[in-house]
Amino acid sequence: MFNLLERYIARHVVSASLLILFLLIVLRAMFSLLDESKSIGRGSYEMADALLYVALMIPQKVLEVFPMGVLIGSLFGLGILASNNELTVMRAAGMTTWKIAGATLKASLILMVAALLLSEVVAPVASKSAQQLRTSALSDGKISRSATGLWAKRDNQIIHIASIHKNGEMHSISIFELDKDYRLNQLTEAKIARIIDGTWFLFEVTKERFKSDQIEKISLEQMKWQNPLDEDNIETLTLQAEILNVKGLLKYQQYLSDNALEANEVELVIWQKLLMPLSIAVMMLLATSFVFGPMRDVSMGARVLTGVMLGFGFHLAKQSFGPISLIYGVSPFVGAFIPLVVFAGFAYWLMLKSG
Repeated sequence: MFNLLERYIARHVVSASLLILFLLIVLRAMFSLLDESKSIGRGSYEMADALLYVALMIPQKVLEVFPMGVLIGSLFGLGILASNNELTVMRAAGMTTWKIAGATLKASLILMVAALLLSEVVAPVASKSAQQLRTSALSDGKISRSATGLWAKRDNQIIHIASIHKNGEMHSISIFELDKDYRLNQLTEAKIARIIDGTWFLFEVTKERFKSDQIEKISLEQMKWQNPLDEDNIETLTLQAEILNVKGLLKYQQYLSDNALEANEVELVIWQKLLMPLSIAVMMLLATSFVFGPMRDVSMGARVLTGVMLGFGFHLAKQSFGPISLIYGVSPFVGAFIPLVVFAGFAYWLMLKSG
């Protein structure tokens, strides 16, 4: 698959990209730890918990900066080859700029596999474990998370919540009330819980009271609820589509559709995850086009700075076009695909100019 020169180029590009990703993650981890230090001392949340939480969130943070890291790393790696005149020698030996670009795109396959592994296997598991750790410690063990949802304890009540959405709305709530002998006394089930003017309400409620000789059942349209979760816990436990893998996102999208809830935002995240390998290839092509074009005779510092600006621009475009497409009713696929088309078109134009 790789000839000798292609392996040489790939080794430089991949190693430089991994180095830049490592440096970016160290910075992100430091800022995350500083942010978490504000919560140390609440409940049983200590410095060791904060360190473990930040460590578990690293795979997700890597995914967030992956395209930027690849772009800067590719500029750095190809820039070293350009500074040593090795690219000039390769071109003199008959290797065209497009063949060199092809070698970097082949190298991107290695990074694509790594990104997919992180996105679909490592990051979802690690991020969920991090959320579970943080929430349990902040609540002093009174709140925990499982595969079936969230569990909380308050006085004689055990509460199960299937999911908490970004707007704070909760779905499929079950409240088990126990008597002093820890026997089930009452079961309250609600389809939705939401806050209205500072007060929590349960909607589509069914209450079952268990008496010695019968079960009394009543139905209510709504009722007030003393939610045991504080605002910080709700923010931590909110279901974030970005940390799910594609399989989990598809299940979540189906859940939203079955309950007549808006699912376009989840569909957008699905397309962004599916197109992520393509974004890595686009960043590689963009780096190559700049090394042979505007960045041919500049310093390494200028190349790195340009990579940071372009990477941030791509990240901003990806974060902007998606939500804008949802606002104007455009397909989520279009919103996820437009930034790639724009940057790929720009890279292609630069490659044509460089010859």
